[in-house]
Amino acid sequence: MQYFVVSVDMGSFHSAAEALITTQPNVSKIVKSLEEELNMTLLNRTRTGVTITPQGESIYMYAIEVLKNINIINEFKKGQNVDILSISSVPSNTLSFYLSQFYNKESRKDIRLDFFETNVQNIMRRVHARKSDLGFVYISKRSMSAFKQQVKTKGLEYHELTKAPLYLFVGINNPLYKKEAVDETDLKDIKLVQYQEKQFSLYNHLGHIKEDIIYNGDSVSISYTNSDSFLTQLIKNTEYGSIGSSFVKNQYQEHGIKAIPILSCDKSISFGYIKRKKDILSDLGKSLITYLEDLDEFKN
Repeated sequence: MQYFVVSVDMGSFHSAAEALITTQPNVSKIVKSLEEELNMTLLNRTRTGVTITPQGESIYMYAIEVLKNINIINEFKKGQNVDILSISSVPSNTLSFYLSQFYNKESRKDIRLDFFETNVQNIMRRVHARKSDLGFVYISKRSMSAFKQQVKTKGLEYHELTKAPLYLFVGINNPLYKKEAVDETDLKDIKLVQYQEKQFSLYNHLGHIKEDIIYNGDSVSISYTNSDSFLTQLIKNTEYGSIGSSFVKNQYQEHGIKAIPILSCDKSISFGYIKRKKDILSDLGKSLITYLEDLDEFKN
Protein backbone atom coordinates (compact mmCIF):
# COMPACT_ATOMS: atom_id res chain seq x y z
CA MET A 1 0.00 0.00 0.00
CA GLN A 2 2.85 2.35 0.79
CA TYR A 3 4.46 1.74 -2.61
CA PHE A 4 1.10 2.30 -4.32
CA VAL A 5 0.41 5.58 -2.45
CA VAL A 6 3.91 6.94 -3.08
CA SER A 7 3.67 6.01 -6.78
CA VAL A 8 0.43 7.99 -7.05
CA ASP A 9 1.92 10.95 -5.19
CA MET A 10 5.14 11.00 -7.22
CA GLY A 11 3.53 10.28 -10.60
CA SER A 12 5.97 7.55 -11.65
CA PHE A 13 7.60 4.35 -10.42
CA HIS A 14 11.02 5.92 -10.99
CA SER A 15 10.33 8.88 -8.67
CA ALA A 16 8.62 6.59 -6.16
CA ALA A 17 11.70 4.33 -6.11
CA GLU A 18 13.92 7.32 -5.33
CA ALA A 19 11.64 8.42 -2.50
CA LEU A 20 11.44 4.89 -1.08
CA ILE A 21 15.16 4.20 -1.57
CA THR A 22 14.62 1.14 -3.69
CA THR A 23 14.60 0.23 -7.41
CA GLN A 24 12.01 1.02 -10.06
CA PRO A 25 11.42 -2.68 -10.94
CA ASN A 26 10.82 -3.44 -7.26
CA VAL A 27 8.16 -0.71 -6.96
CA SER A 28 6.50 -1.85 -10.17
CA LYS A 29 6.54 -5.49 -9.03
CA ILE A 30 5.01 -4.73 -5.59
CA VAL A 31 2.26 -2.48 -7.01
CA LYS A 32 1.45 -5.19 -9.59
CA SER A 33 1.24 -7.73 -6.76
CA LEU A 34 -1.27 -5.50 -4.93
CA GLU A 35 -3.36 -5.17 -8.10
CA GLU A 36 -3.41 -8.94 -8.57
CA GLU A 37 -4.40 -9.53 -4.97
CA LEU A 38 -7.28 -7.05 -5.27
CA ASN A 39 -8.09 -8.11 -8.86
CA MET A 40 -8.13 -4.44 -9.87
CA THR A 41 -6.13 -2.13 -12.09
CA LEU A 42 -5.06 0.68 -9.79
CA LEU A 43 -2.63 2.54 -12.07
CA ASN A 44 -2.39 3.22 -15.78
CA ARG A 45 1.22 2.86 -16.99
CA THR A 46 2.41 5.34 -19.61
CA ARG A 47 5.78 6.29 -21.06
CA THR A 48 5.92 9.37 -18.85
CA GLY A 49 4.76 7.77 -15.62
CA VAL A 50 1.59 6.47 -13.97
CA THR A 51 -1.94 7.84 -13.56
CA ILE A 52 -4.52 6.60 -11.13
CA THR A 53 -7.62 4.73 -12.33
CA PRO A 54 -11.15 5.30 -10.95
CA GLN A 55 -10.81 2.07 -8.93
CA GLY A 56 -7.40 3.25 -7.77
CA GLU A 57 -8.92 6.52 -6.51
CA SER A 58 -11.13 4.62 -4.05
CA ILE A 59 -8.32 2.35 -2.88
CA TYR A 60 -5.95 5.32 -2.55
CA MET A 61 -8.15 7.06 0.05
CA TYR A 62 -8.49 3.89 2.13
CA ALA A 63 -4.78 3.11 1.79
CA ILE A 64 -3.85 6.50 3.23
CA GLU A 65 -6.05 5.87 6.29
CA VAL A 66 -4.57 2.38 6.74
CA LEU A 67 -1.02 3.76 6.61
CA LYS A 68 -1.92 6.52 9.10
CA ASN A 69 -3.36 3.98 11.52
CA ILE A 70 -0.32 1.74 11.19
CA ASN A 71 1.87 4.72 12.09
CA ILE A 72 -0.31 5.46 15.12
CA ILE A 73 -0.04 1.84 16.27
CA ASN A 74 3.73 1.90 15.81
CA GLU A 75 3.99 5.14 17.78
CA PHE A 76 1.88 3.57 20.52
CA LYS A 77 4.20 0.56 20.57
CA LYS A 78 7.22 2.84 20.94
CA GLY A 79 5.55 4.83 23.68
CA GLN A 80 4.41 2.00 25.94
CA ASN A 81 6.92 3.02 28.59
CA VAL A 82 6.16 6.73 28.20
CA ASP A 83 3.54 8.45 30.35
CA ILE A 84 1.49 10.62 27.97
CA LEU A 85 -0.88 13.36 29.09
CA SER A 86 -2.98 15.08 26.43
CA ILE A 87 -4.29 18.53 27.36
CA SER A 88 -6.64 20.95 25.61
CA SER A 89 -6.88 24.53 26.79
CA VAL A 90 -8.20 27.95 25.98
CA PRO A 91 -5.26 30.26 25.15
CA SER A 92 -3.42 30.97 28.40
CA ASN A 93 0.14 32.14 28.71
CA THR A 94 0.02 31.45 32.43
CA LEU A 95 -1.01 27.81 32.02
CA SER A 96 1.56 27.27 29.25
CA PHE A 97 4.29 28.58 31.54
CA TYR A 98 3.29 26.36 34.43
CA LEU A 99 3.05 23.31 32.15
CA SER A 100 6.68 23.85 31.13
CA GLN A 101 7.64 24.13 34.82
CA PHE A 102 5.68 20.97 35.58
CA TYR A 103 7.54 19.15 32.81
CA ASN A 104 10.88 20.20 34.31
CA LYS A 105 9.72 18.99 37.71
CA GLU A 106 8.72 15.59 36.26
CA SER A 107 11.61 15.29 33.80
CA ARG A 108 13.28 12.52 35.80
CA LYS A 109 10.47 10.35 34.40
CA ASP A 110 9.82 9.48 30.78
CA ILE A 111 6.79 11.67 30.06
CA ARG A 112 5.20 13.46 27.13
CA LEU A 113 2.77 16.37 27.25
CA ASP A 114 0.54 16.93 24.21
CA PHE A 115 -0.99 20.41 24.31
CA PHE A 116 -3.72 21.91 22.10
CA GLU A 117 -5.19 25.42 22.28
CA THR A 118 -8.76 25.87 21.06
CA ASN A 119 -12.14 27.21 22.17
CA VAL A 120 -14.39 25.87 24.94
CA GLN A 121 -16.73 23.94 22.65
CA ASN A 122 -13.84 22.12 20.97
CA ILE A 123 -12.24 21.39 24.34
CA MET A 124 -15.42 19.66 25.48
CA ARG A 125 -15.52 17.68 22.22
CA ARG A 126 -11.88 16.63 22.52
CA VAL A 127 -12.23 15.43 26.13
CA HIS A 128 -15.51 13.68 25.36
CA ALA A 129 -13.94 11.93 22.34
CA ARG A 130 -10.89 10.88 24.43
CA LYS A 131 -8.55 13.00 22.33
CA SER A 132 -7.59 14.89 25.49
CA ASP A 133 -7.42 13.71 29.09
CA LEU A 134 -7.91 17.18 30.56
CA GLY A 135 -9.44 20.38 29.25
CA PHE A 136 -8.66 23.74 30.87
CA VAL A 137 -11.23 26.53 30.47
CA TYR A 138 -12.24 29.83 31.94
CA ILE A 139 -15.96 30.51 32.20
CA SER A 140 -17.83 33.61 33.30
CA LYS A 141 -20.50 33.54 35.99
CA ARG A 142 -23.18 34.29 33.42
CA SER A 143 -22.17 31.33 31.25
CA MET A 144 -21.62 28.84 34.07
CA SER A 145 -25.11 27.34 34.15
CA ALA A 146 -25.20 26.66 30.40
CA PHE A 147 -21.62 25.38 30.50
CA LYS A 148 -22.28 22.92 33.32
CA GLN A 149 -25.37 21.62 31.53
CA GLN A 150 -23.36 20.90 28.38
CA VAL A 151 -20.58 19.31 30.42
CA LYS A 152 -23.11 17.02 32.12
CA THR A 153 -24.75 15.91 28.86
CA LYS A 154 -21.35 14.87 27.48
CA GLY A 155 -20.52 12.72 30.51
CA LEU A 156 -17.92 15.18 31.77
CA GLU A 157 -17.38 17.06 35.02
CA TYR A 158 -15.92 20.47 35.82
CA HIS A 159 -13.51 21.20 38.68
CA GLU A 160 -12.77 24.82 39.54
CA LEU A 161 -9.17 25.68 40.41
CA THR A 162 -9.54 29.40 41.06
CA LYS A 163 -11.44 32.57 40.23
CA ALA A 164 -9.90 35.40 38.24
CA PRO A 165 -10.68 39.05 37.47
CA LEU A 166 -11.67 40.36 34.05
CA TYR A 167 -9.40 42.85 32.27
CA LEU A 168 -9.51 45.17 29.29
CA PHE A 169 -6.30 44.86 27.26
CA VAL A 170 -5.37 47.95 25.23
CA GLY A 171 -2.43 49.44 23.36
CA ILE A 172 -1.27 53.05 23.31
CA ASN A 173 -3.66 53.93 20.45
CA ASN A 174 -6.73 53.10 22.51
CA PRO A 175 -8.55 56.09 24.09
CA LEU A 176 -8.78 54.23 27.42
CA TYR A 177 -5.05 53.52 27.62
CA LYS A 178 -4.34 56.07 30.39
CA LYS A 179 -7.13 54.83 32.67
CA GLU A 180 -6.20 52.82 35.77
CA ALA A 181 -9.59 51.10 35.85
CA VAL A 182 -12.72 51.06 33.71
CA ASP A 183 -16.37 50.27 34.33
CA GLU A 184 -18.69 48.53 31.92
CA THR A 185 -20.17 51.75 30.52
CA ASP A 186 -16.67 52.75 29.32
CA LEU A 187 -16.75 49.77 26.98
CA LYS A 188 -19.99 50.39 25.10
CA ASP A 189 -18.34 52.42 22.28
CA ILE A 190 -15.04 50.54 22.07
CA LYS A 191 -13.73 48.36 19.24
CA LEU A 192 -12.91 44.86 20.43
CA VAL A 193 -11.05 41.88 19.05
CA GLN A 194 -11.89 38.60 20.76
CA TYR A 195 -10.64 35.05 20.59
CA GLN A 196 -13.16 33.00 18.65
CA GLU A 197 -15.78 31.71 21.07
CA LYS A 198 -19.46 31.34 20.25
CA GLN A 199 -21.31 30.72 23.47
CA PHE A 200 -18.63 31.15 26.10
CA SER A 201 -16.89 34.38 25.10
CA LEU A 202 -15.76 36.39 28.13
CA TYR A 203 -17.22 39.43 26.40
CA ASN A 204 -20.66 37.96 27.07
CA HIS A 205 -20.06 38.43 30.79
CA LEU A 206 -20.48 42.19 30.48
CA GLY A 207 -23.77 43.93 31.12
CA HIS A 208 -26.98 42.90 32.79
CA ILE A 209 -29.50 40.74 31.00
CA LYS A 210 -31.97 43.60 30.45
CA GLU A 211 -29.22 45.90 29.25
CA ASP A 212 -27.46 43.57 26.81
CA ILE A 213 -28.43 45.83 23.95
CA ILE A 214 -25.86 48.33 25.27
CA TYR A 215 -23.13 45.85 24.49
CA ASN A 216 -24.53 44.43 21.29
CA GLY A 217 -25.72 47.55 19.52
CA ASP A 218 -24.37 49.43 16.55
CA SER A 219 -21.78 51.26 18.65
CA VAL A 220 -19.88 48.06 19.45
CA SER A 221 -17.51 46.67 16.82
CA ILE A 222 -16.17 43.17 17.51
CA SER A 223 -13.71 41.25 15.36
CA TYR A 224 -13.05 37.56 16.01
CA THR A 225 -9.90 35.54 15.43
CA ASN A 226 -8.31 32.21 16.34
CA SER A 227 -4.83 33.72 15.94
CA ASP A 228 -3.04 34.89 19.09
CA SER A 229 -0.47 36.80 17.03
CA PHE A 230 -3.15 38.68 15.06
CA LEU A 231 -5.03 39.53 18.26
CA THR A 232 -1.83 40.79 19.89
CA GLN A 233 -0.80 42.91 16.90
CA LEU A 234 -4.27 44.42 16.53
CA ILE A 235 -4.31 45.48 20.20
CA LYS A 236 -0.74 46.75 20.05
CA ASN A 237 -0.98 48.77 16.84
CA THR A 238 -4.61 49.94 16.59
CA GLU A 239 -7.41 51.34 18.73
CA TYR A 240 -8.82 47.83 19.28
CA GLY A 241 -9.00 46.42 22.80
CA SER A 242 -9.76 42.93 24.06
CA ILE A 243 -11.63 41.49 27.02
CA GLY A 244 -9.73 38.71 28.78
CA SER A 245 -8.87 37.15 32.11
CA SER A 246 -5.75 37.55 34.21
CA PHE A 247 -4.47 34.25 32.77
CA VAL A 248 -3.39 36.00 29.56
CA LYS A 249 -1.99 39.05 31.33
CA ASN A 250 1.69 38.15 31.10
CA GLN A 251 1.75 37.41 27.38
CA TYR A 252 0.91 41.03 26.50
CA GLN A 253 3.29 42.94 28.77
CA GLU A 254 6.30 42.68 26.48
CA HIS A 255 4.26 44.27 23.67
CA GLY A 256 3.49 47.43 25.64
CA ILE A 257 -0.13 46.36 26.07
CA LYS A 258 -1.79 47.51 29.26
CA ALA A 259 -4.12 45.36 31.37
CA ILE A 260 -6.85 47.54 32.89
CA PRO A 261 -9.10 45.98 35.55
CA ILE A 262 -12.84 46.13 34.86
CA LEU A 263 -14.65 47.30 37.98
CA SER A 264 -17.34 44.95 39.32
CA CYS A 265 -15.68 42.03 37.49
CA ASP A 266 -13.18 41.02 40.18
CA LYS A 267 -13.00 37.23 40.55
CA SER A 268 -15.91 36.86 38.14
CA ILE A 269 -14.20 34.31 35.89
CA SER A 270 -13.90 30.67 36.93
CA PHE A 271 -10.79 28.80 35.80
CA GLY A 272 -10.63 25.04 36.06
CA TYR A 273 -10.52 21.75 34.20
CA ILE A 274 -12.94 19.25 32.72
CA LYS A 275 -12.46 15.49 32.64
CA ARG A 276 -14.51 12.46 31.77
CA LYS A 277 -16.78 11.72 34.73
CA LYS A 278 -16.38 7.93 34.77
CA ASP A 279 -12.63 7.90 34.13
CA ILE A 280 -9.92 8.04 36.77
CA LEU A 281 -7.08 10.39 35.95
CA SER A 282 -3.69 8.85 35.29
CA ASP A 283 -0.95 9.35 37.88
CA LEU A 284 0.56 11.99 35.60
CA GLY A 285 -2.78 13.79 35.35
CA LYS A 286 -3.21 13.70 39.13
CA SER A 287 0.32 15.05 39.59
CA LEU A 288 -0.42 17.98 37.28
CA ILE A 289 -3.62 18.91 39.11
CA THR A 290 -1.87 18.67 42.50
CA TYR A 291 0.97 20.83 41.17
CA LEU A 292 -1.46 23.52 39.97
CA GLU A 293 -3.51 23.45 43.18
CA ASP A 294 -0.34 24.10 45.20
CA LEU A 295 0.61 27.23 43.21
CA ASP A 296 -0.10 30.57 44.89
CA GLU A 297 -1.74 31.87 41.68
CA PHE A 298 -4.38 29.17 41.86
CA LYS A 299 -5.24 29.65 45.52
CA ASN A 300 -8.30 31.80 46.16
